[in-house]
Amino acid sequence: MKVLITGIAGFVGSHLAELLLKWGEEVFGICLPDESLENIRGIKKELHLTNCDITDFDRLSSVVKRTNPDEIYHLAALSSVGKSFSHPVDVIGVNIRGTLYLLETLRNMRKKVRILIVGSSDMYGVVKPKDIPITEEKPLLPVSPYGSSKAASDLLAYQFFKSYGVQAIRARAFNHAGPRQGIGFVVPDFASQIAKIEAGILPPVMKVGNLSSKRDISDVRDIVRGYRLLMKKGKAGKAYNICSGEAYSIKSVLKILISLSKKKIKVKTDEKKNRPAEIPILMGDNSRMKRVTGWKPKISIEKTLEDTLNFWRRRYS
Repeated sequence: MKVLITGIAGFVGSHLAELLLKWGEEVFGICLPDESLENIRGIKKELHLTNCDITDFDRLSSVVKRTNPDEIYHLAALSSVGKSFSHPVDVIGVNIRGTLYLLETLRNMRKKVRILIVGSSDMYGVVKPKDIPITEEKPLLPVSPYGSSKAASDLLAYQFFKSYGVQAIRARAFNHAGPRQGIGFVVPDFASQIAKIEAGILPPVMKVGNLSSKRDISDVRDIVRGYRLLMKKGKAGKAYNICSGEAYSIKSVLKILISLSKKKIKVKTDEKKNRPAEIPILMGDNSRMKRVTGWKPKISIEKTLEDTLNFWRRRYS
């Protein structure tokens, strides 16, 4: 089985590549020309890598046709919700065009290629308490440029399936964390600060934004296992929430991380870290995912946070 992963050198892409190699897949990957390959350093020799900007239609189409994959996992995206507020044109341009160009390439191929379009819980926007946990039938009402870009990509996948028969599966992943996740997300932001404090790089004061929000957080290793199961068992055209089904307050996440450190750390609120529009709670219903694929999360939030903190400790030790 030939598999192509866009964004293979990223946080999630690297974990997915490792998983697929263990299953004996022949793995091809797309990277940006100047992108760091640190995340896939240990498996690089087992991969077939190509430099390509997904917003270059001719180049992307050429790479896909030359690779001739059986399956495509589309992970490449500008993925920071926070940064999307200050760079909406870039985020929407890259995320929507990249998805559209892939779908259009597959529309023009004779071979039926299954493609997993990876979305986000941010597509749902602000949800009323009565609608928690969130099912796949919840209307998409995003309040961030990132959420809007993912909602558009999700709808494009559905439209290309209905109109042209492109075998697109829509994954709606809720928050996930783990080793290798970059700065700009709450868990690595906290973990990296603690690691710097322990290493003596920063004073023992944590700078944080809004801690009252609640998020459905899974381990990235559970998430990529879900992606593979969806690729094998999911129905084209359908949407699937991949989530733990539990909501953790950001305050509780911070408390667990601080408890893993022997340093006495103070917490200080930094208004600059607050977003223009905040979603109070995101918690998903994963019953469709469980029913169709048999997937369920296996890794605890405590294990995820400990592994993430240890990753940053190694970085700053």
